[in-house]
Amino acid sequence: MANKAVATVNDDGFYQEQTLPLSILNDFESAASETEFEISANTRRVYKASFSIFNSYCEQHGLSPLPADPRTVISFIGHQKDVYQAKNGHQLSTQTINSRLAAIRFYHIQAGATSPTEHPLVIRVMRGLMRNHNRLVTDYDQQPIMYDELELLLQAIDSKPQLLAKKRDKAIIQLGFQGGFRRSELANIKINHLSFLRDKLKVRLPYSKSNQQGQREWKVLPKSEPFSAFDAVKEWITAAGIKEGHVFRSLSRDCNSIREYHVEQNNSGRGFLRGDDIYQLIKKYCHKAGLDPQYYGAHSLRSGCVTQLHENKKDLLYIMGRTGHTDPRSLNHYLKPTD
Repeated sequence: MANKAVATVNDDGFYQEQTLPLSILNDFESAASETEFEISANTRRVYKASFSIFNSYCEQHGLSPLPADPRTVISFIGHQKDVYQAKNGHQLSTQTINSRLAAIRFYHIQAGATSPTEHPLVIRVMRGLMRNHNRLVTDYDQQPIMYDELELLLQAIDSKPQLLAKKRDKAIIQLGFQGGFRRSELANIKINHLSFLRDKLKVRLPYSKSNQQGQREWKVLPKSEPFSAFDAVKEWITAAGIKEGHVFRSLSRDCNSIREYHVEQNNSGRGFLRGDDIYQLIKKYCHKAGLDPQYYGAHSLRSGCVTQLHENKKDLLYIMGRTGHTDPRSLNHYLKPTD
């Protein structure tokens, strides 16, 4: 039996071998590489941008951003609130401030440091912000896109001269609306996720915001519904000649052909749309359709799906099955009283 190396217990309470044998190095690195997927690429970008703002604030005042003093975080909250109000007349929403605190927490955990966002005084400040009804904050809620708005968007798409772009963009808009998809979900749909049946389109989601563990999840989209995505998606796939991989592809500058397509193991690559591309595309058509992009965007398709199904007298379980919500309370924000 091999002699066991001397072990120690770290200050954080975790048991630690003094040395690890080279024989397990590959196993360790293989497992450690999975941390790349602990958060989505979009969340990683948001955290990077938010922490950059915090880092600049700390540099300006000669403070340490990592690890950071809880008092620095509280001062940062006050600074962000006041600066934004001076420029726009409104304060940052609690949701935005929480997002920036989440970034600070994430980078501290990554560095193995205690997060200052967990300090009782920081928690008290945020609790006070949430309960301060006198704050005038910017309303970031996007208005729902329903049948009337959807028709305007499709008319705007029809005004394009390029047939391929027209078919792709109609498929994106109609599928996003009927399925209540998030933009990242739309971007990640692949050919093998689609099943065209006699009277419905089934879309499999390997992962979603509410399904991070890859459990089986399907959206069933009836062909008989107004503005059904069935024909639009099928026509786009046929026109583009897509046999495998991502459904929604990048187009050439003249929009007459799809770009070269290549995907790497971490879902990077080229030739396919990302969530941000779909966000910009929907904003563009909202502007063309006369829908103020300040109030309409990619999330308007998802909220419109919920609101329209509610107006169509569908019950909560049916709507949750369509959108993938796991808690009916999450729908309360979207649902409006019907006449």
